[in-house]
Amino acid sequence: MKLSKLACLLCLSCTAGLARAADVPASGENLSRYVGKYPFDVVDGYSFYEHPKVIAAVDGAAGPGTADWIDGLDVGTPITLKEDGLISSVCEAHNCADNNAALAISASGQLIALCLFSKSGELGIVPGEVHWIGPNLDRYVEPPEEGGGCPRDADEFLEAYTSVIR
Repeated sequence: MKLSKLACLLCLSCTAGLARAADVPASGENLSRYVGKYPFDVVDGYSFYEHPKVIAAVDGAAGPGTADWIDGLDVGTPITLKEDGLISSVCEAHNCADNNAALAISASGQLIALCLFSKSGELGIVPGEVHWIGPNLDRYVEPPEEGGGCPRDADEFLEAYTSVIR
């Protein structure tokens, strides 16, 4: 009797593990295929912010639904590779200065840094403050004097990120 219960539990746990594994691309896959593409371009069935590795990194650091909010920002620049990270910048169409985000993530899906800005405080962000999130980083800073919140390209991202971690 105990043996059959143990076998049943083992089958259930294996099935659950397989179901989760089916949702995540193979570990050998990396995000470098997105370099040069826009964040909303579909690569192997996923736009950048819909990719399970990006969702896991972003939502794991900033909370559930964050990747979905970023994916809803419909204007973006091509994803670039700087140093060891892919950098993506996006903003809300016709409202770029008020809702925007930027992300640096490794090709393997490890979060380097995430910048979130919402003038009205969407996602629980402090309204009008730039929120930087990353490993050992959770900091709000004043937006740049020229406005707009998060960096708009890879060079701006590296400069702003370097300033934030000092």
